[in-house]
Amino acid sequence: MKQYDVAVVGAGSGGLVAALTAQRRGARVAMLEKNKVGGECTHSGCVPSKTMISSARLYHALGQASRHGLPGVDAAAGFDFGRVMAHVDSVVQGIYANEQPAHFQDLGIDVYVHPSGAQFLDSRRIRIGDDVIEADFSVISTGSAPRMIAHEGSEMIQALTNENFWALREQPRSVVFLGGGVISAELGQVLARFGTQVTIIDRNARILKATDEEVGALATELLQREGIQILTNAEVTTCQQLAPGRIKINLAQAGEPRELYAENIFAALGRVPNIEGLNLERAGVTYTDRGIKTNPYLQTSAANIYACGDVTSPAKFTHMASYQAEICIENILGGNHVLNDLSLVPWAIFTEPEIAHVGLTEAEARAKLGTVRVSRVAAGSVDRFITESATTGFLKVVLDANDMILGADAIGAHAGEWIQFFTLALRARLPIQSIAETIFVYPTFSEIVKKSATRYLRARQADGTKA
Repeated sequence: MKQYDVAVVGAGSGGLVAALTAQRRGARVAMLEKNKVGGECTHSGCVPSKTMISSARLYHALGQASRHGLPGVDAAAGFDFGRVMAHVDSVVQGIYANEQPAHFQDLGIDVYVHPSGAQFLDSRRIRIGDDVIEADFSVISTGSAPRMIAHEGSEMIQALTNENFWALREQPRSVVFLGGGVISAELGQVLARFGTQVTIIDRNARILKATDEEVGALATELLQREGIQILTNAEVTTCQQLAPGRIKINLAQAGEPRELYAENIFAALGRVPNIEGLNLERAGVTYTDRGIKTNPYLQTSAANIYACGDVTSPAKFTHMASYQAEICIENILGGNHVLNDLSLVPWAIFTEPEIAHVGLTEAEARAKLGTVRVSRVAAGSVDRFITESATTGFLKVVLDANDMILGADAIGAHAGEWIQFFTLALRARLPIQSIAETIFVYPTFSEIVKKSATRYLRARQADGTKA
């Protein structure tokens, strides 16, 4: 039986960071994976979706050529959905080439891949396939899976998810997305741009409910302009496969019955933690249907076992799994001293235009503090957005009475890039003056950040109370 200092269970984003960090710190490391190294982000999440978004953005831009003084282009004439998906797969395989098990073996990390997955025999021994290893510490980073449909009749339907969608080579004529979150907005826009009839159904009062209300309202309007049907306050009651490529969906919207028909249903109803089959009870690890329970140091109920990423965290983002993986290893090798701080979680939604957020929204800040100040800048007031004909959107910065930044929300071209200025400002507790006094390259999209600061301070100086 091989002995290790650290066993990493799950080789996705968090697992790779945990294994590499521990190995670089001198630990003997084993990495155990059920499917492919790289996990969801590489194979069915961030990488394929952003590649497809890039293709759809370019395809859509070809139709807007006349706005830029160029001759019109009929991109639809030669469009081939299968070629797009083949391109997506080639990008995935290119990234996976640098994540093959042999790559990590060469670095000194023992990699075990078997479809049975890892199974704890106790808190130190783990079986995978025919191998049993022993580790002083373990990090569980098995991620999450799509929540499946639970409506009557759904058991007879092969729903699309972010896992099986990438195998498609024929373009769906129509798709109904169940759930109005990030996946539905991103892939719904992509498919609509390629000519698929897209509907998004959400039981909430609005889609993208995690976003600032103003941001969400504009995003909804823009998706609807692109032909996407959005049904809110709607609950699906039954699904029926009438024939190949024809599904009947019964729903109630605001109490009124409705019927929809579609070729495909896409289940985007949230995520469930990947804990099945791990035998966590044998390891003494406590969990619920929401994931593994951890303390502020990401330590589980078993003192030598830690967990990170989707399997334990409410902040289900690749960058948060990586962040937490480093915390796990730091606390394993140095004793519990680094806290899992979720007070500052930046994120982005890669629709066009992009949506980005960090810190508190205006509504959250008002609920917490009562009175807050807001600086709002339209994208159309910044030269780079104008030169790119990308003037839709705005930046909203929320501040307290002492001009300290509380949060920022944005919708606009490349918003996921320039929101990071506020992540740094919040982390370093920089006042808005620091941004106003910083030189920004002209003409750049990020000048919207400086303009939000300078405008706010001028307004404060003018009236002495608020922006």
